[in-house]
Parts: sequence; structure tokens; C-alpha cells
Amino acid sequence: MKKQNQLVFFISAICTSIVFAISCAEPSMPKGGPQDKQAPRINPQRYSTPNKSTNFVDKQIILTFDEWIKLQGAYSQLIISPPLKEKPDIKVRNKSLVLQWSEELKDSTTYTVNFGDAVRDITENNITPNLKFVFSTGPFLDSLKCSGQIVDAITNKPVKDVLVMLYQNKEDSIPLTQKPYYFSKTGENGLFEIENIKVQSYRMFALDDKNNNYKYDLPNEKIAFFDSSFLINDSIQPAFRLRMFQERQNTIVLGTKTPHFGCLKIQFNNQIQTSSKVKLLNAPQDYVYFIDQGLDTLTLWYDGTMNQDKKWLFVVENKAEKLIDTIRINPSSKNNFIEFAQDLKWCQKPKKVNSENTPTKKLRDTISIQQAFFNPLELFFIRPIQNFDSSRFLLFTDTLLPIKDVVIIEKIDSFTGLVTVDTLIKSVLRDTFVKLPKLKIVKSLDVSTQLNIFYNWIPNKRYKILILPDALTDFYGLKNIDTLSAIYSITNLDDYGNITAKIVDADSAMQYLVQLTNSTGAIIQQRIVKDSTEINLIFENIKTGIYSIKIIHDISQNLRWDPGAYGKSLQPEKITISKSITLKSGWENFMTINLNRKE
Repeated sequence: MKKQNQLVFFISAICTSIVFAISCAEPSMPKGGPQDKQAPRINPQRYSTPNKSTNFVDKQIILTFDEWIKLQGAYSQLIISPPLKEKPDIKVRNKSLVLQWSEELKDSTTYTVNFGDAVRDITENNITPNLKFVFSTGPFLDSLKCSGQIVDAITNKPVKDVLVMLYQNKEDSIPLTQKPYYFSKTGENGLFEIENIKVQSYRMFALDDKNNNYKYDLPNEKIAFFDSSFLINDSIQPAFRLRMFQERQNTIVLGTKTPHFGCLKIQFNNQIQTSSKVKLLNAPQDYVYFIDQGLDTLTLWYDGTMNQDKKWLFVVENKAEKLIDTIRINPSSKNNFIEFAQDLKWCQKPKKVNSENTPTKKLRDTISIQQAFFNPLELFFIRPIQNFDSSRFLLFTDTLLPIKDVVIIEKIDSFTGLVTVDTLIKSVLRDTFVKLPKLKIVKSLDVSTQLNIFYNWIPNKRYKILILPDALTDFYGLKNIDTLSAIYSITNLDDYGNITAKIVDADSAMQYLVQLTNSTGAIIQQRIVKDSTEINLIFENIKTGIYSIKIIHDISQNLRWDPGAYGKSLQPEKITISKSITLKSGWENFMTINLNRKE
């Protein structure tokens, strides 16, 4: 019995020792002590596969560090150039990183393995920066390189984390069908460098690779490319600046909707500069319609002569966009429309009038709306306006008038409880709206739901507009049944200034779109200029804020910026953007933009 107890004790002690040893061997975060700020480094005292090896024949790389490590995003960070056909296996073994593959490597080829930010320590997540391993399957390492920067073609800002790829094959279809021979990724500032390249002629292609297959095979992938092949040798190691863009796809109808009877909205995948046509197949003889063409939306207003017993077939066509499509629409009930249409309301100006010409948000008559003193009042309605009666539009101005105000004050004696009354007469200023003479009202030529009211507005004044019942007749013959009203506050003269732009080194044979944009990139004003090498423009009555001048080199002269097309070897149209300026109250700002400056 005693021996049996000794045996149990002995086994228990062994198990405890094993557990203790395992717990000691398992890496864990230390408790207390100074913070670890040192990134993992290759341990020179322990074995690692020698970097920059030649005549390399192994199927793995081992890198041993001076502390416990972990991998984060290893497969997304790992870049091997030239790329392998299959993904290698990457894992951590104790303090070592092990990269293994099974395929045969190319003969006499220099390989570069970039680990990105994948290797980190387990304590403070410190990253081993710029970890790279180079080896050659031949007797020497290739040592040539090329570098450059990738920028966005629209903003001219650097683009990070995109592939920059070199191809030995110079066929145009190569980026669509094959992986590159060499490649790298851009950093935070859009800069890239491809090293260890051998003497050869190459094609260069940059790709925002959405599906991580090193091929340009998705319509939403952005690209950049150099126009022709180029040589890299001991005396030629070029630097590039490529502009990245997304190719414009063929214009198609993305979708349609019918908010109510009499209205069809058609959404396109592209912005469209030219007018589209919409034809109703088998239309009745007295069929009447309006079209409001937006940037990427078309609104068709149609009358009540259509047959509700069968589906409607509309054909939308735009020759400039090479678009023709047939749209099948289920009939909408007139009953709901008639109930909805009895009240012709107005509404706020939509944020993008050209993109959405049928706003639906009701205008509140209790809020004062800011109105520039140099612009007409723009009134927007929920349906197209056919006719209006100007005599039923009334405009009032706000005038401060002195008013005698009688104030009665009651006092109570705290001892006797008697109440005494004092009368106090005050002179106060009150808002009084005074009717103004007849207005000038004009229908918008661009938007069927818009009316413009012209008047010599006085800065800092307030105006009230009243639209009496039956003043408006819409496309369907319906009238407004209520009085519509809104209050406008006219802006101050001191809230505006002018911007003078001088554009030099222009090409007299080129057409330019000169756009004044605000801090959000919205276009405030646009001018079309050409036939001159020096252009002077004045943008007047600009509200205080931060602005830039954007100049589109309109090669195609279609009044828009055109991206490139790789299949046609077309680069994106160049955009020149000035430095931002701050326009202060009452100031006139002068700026010079050189169109021939080096980026």
C-alpha cells in the first residue's frame, strides 16, 4: 500500500512538472516593467535563410526573430515578385516565420518577397517595417529598378495601396489575361519602387485590384498605364507619374420607378451631357409629355390619355451615348394620383437640380430662406408648371415701423393687500410687410418644375412671397388650392467678393472648362474658354469661403471630363487644380494658374 502511494505521488509530480514546463514555454505578455517599443528584429545568433542568396534551390524561407512574433493580415500583406502561380504557406513556428511553396521556381530569376506590415510582436503589436527578402535562382542578383508615383486623375492626389506591375510581354491584352513579372505596391504618398529588375523592355500598368488576382478583369477596378514600352538597363532606370482612373462604361439604364401616375424616372449608370428621347410605343394620338434631363436621371412627365389595360413600352434613346433601350412599365392607378394631385405644393430647391428635377420636400413658410441679392428667387414645385397667373403672385418687403405699445403694470402692497395699476406707454419697432409692385416671373427653360422671380433685391432686407389659390396650373391642368407663402432674407454685400484668375501657358488650339469649386468640390461657376494662350477670368459675387480653380483640358470638346480607355490607348483628360484660396468679406483675390507647370 505504501509503495502504491509512492507511485501515485511520483506520477503526480511528473504531470505537474510537464504542465509547468508547457506553461513556461507558451508565450504570453509580461506583467509589469517598461513598455516594449522595439519591433522584432532578425536574430543574428539563430538560423535564418541568408538574405540575398544566389543559386537558391530550397522550397522554403525561414526568418528567426529575437522575440515572439505573430502574423496579421499575412496573405494580404505578402507580395512576391515575380508572383507564384499558387499562394505559398506562411506560418509562425516558435520565434520564426516560415514561408513554404511547392512549385518550381523560374531559372536564373531574382525573386523579391515583401512581408509588408504582417510581422508584429505579441506584446505591444510593434511592426517590423520594410521586411523584405531577396534571392536568385541564378548565379547573381538583378540590381536595376524603376520608381514613380500614382495619382488620382481627377484630384491629382496620391493613391496608396495599388499595384504597380511590369510585364515582359508587350501585347495590349496582357494586363487582362496574365499576371505581371514584377510588381510593387504604392505607399501613403502614392510612391512606388520596383527593385531587383533585370535588363529588359517592359510595359507598366497600375491596378486597384478589387479581387486580388493581379488581372484587370472588373469594371470597377481603377487603372493607370504608360503609353508604350520602355527599356531598363544600367543607364536607364526611369521614374514615372501615372494618373489613375476608372474607365467609363457603356451607358445603360440602371433602373426605373414610377412614384405616381404621370411620372416615370429613369436612372442611368453615367452622367449624360446630351438630351435623351423617350418614345411611348403605340401612343395615343393626343399623348402629351415633358422630359426633364438631369445629369444621371431622366424624368418623364406624361398625361392621362394612356391606356391602363396593358403594360406601357417606352423606348429611351441617346445617340451620343449609343444608348437605346426598351422599358416595360406596369400601369399606375389614376385614382391615387388624382387624390394626391389636388394640392400643388412647392418645395425646397434640391441639392442637385440637374440630377433630380422632381423635389418632394415641402417648403415651410415659418423659416427664413437665404437669398443672394444678385439672383432671382427660384421656386420649385412638385410637378411641371404649364401656366401661371402673375396677378396672383404677391411680394412684400419687411419694414420696421414704430408702434405705440401700452403696457399695464399691476402692483400689490404686501402689507395692505391693495392693488394699484400703472400705465406705461412704450414706442417699439415691429416687423410689417409692405406690398411691392408687380413682379417679373419667368418659367425656367431647363427645369419644368421651376419658376424664377426677378426683382432688385435690397441687401439685408426680408421679403415675403404669397402665391394665391388658382395662381398655378400644372401639366395635368390641376391648380393650387391653398395660398403658398415663404420668407426670404437677402444676403449682405459684405458677405461676397470677387476672384480674378489668370491662366497662362494655355494651348490656343485646346478647349478648357474652367470651374470654380468650393471646399467640398461643388462647382460654383463654370466657364468655357479657348483660342488663347493667356486667359483672364473674373468670378463675381462669390460668398466667403475656401475655393479652388479646376481646369479640365477638354480634348474631346464634349463639355465634360473624360477618363481614359486602355483598349484605345487613351489617357484621361488632364485636370489642373490651383492651390486653395480663402475669400474674405469684401476682398478681391487674384491668382495665376500655369497650365504647363510640372506636376
